Amino acid sequence: MSKLPKILVVEDSGFFRRAISESLKNEGYEVSMVATGEDALQTVRSSQPDLILLDMHLPRLDGMMVLRILRSAPETRGLPVIVLSGNAMERDRAAAEKLGVSHYIQKDRLPMDELVLSIRATLGVVA
Repeated sequence: MSKLPKILVVEDSGFFRRAISESLKNEGYEVSMVATGEDALQTVRSSQPDLILLDMHLPRLDGMMVLRILRSAPETRGLPVIVLSGNAMERDRAAAEKLGVSHYIQKDRLPMDELVLSIRATLGVVA
């Protein structure tokens, strides 16, 4: 049996965090959840997820800073990141894409099937 892909959900909204986590667990993923950028960086070091779902609007250390820190470290530079954002600003999307995110998904348009397809495509998983 192959190992389940590990996904780290970084989201400060408890509602979104739980909803995404439950949906992904139902799809067969191993899911960890954190609510802050600081916890995200610590969890990445300790559990080495296969992919991160990253909210951009986090308290204190926002998602863009987390992304910059991840991209600046050799051991996390290539870690796949899918951004979940409530912000539709094109400059934010462009900045995240410049830092190499796999997908940039607006939370207000977050059909779970689209998120799952993005995750599968990023991880190279065939349905």
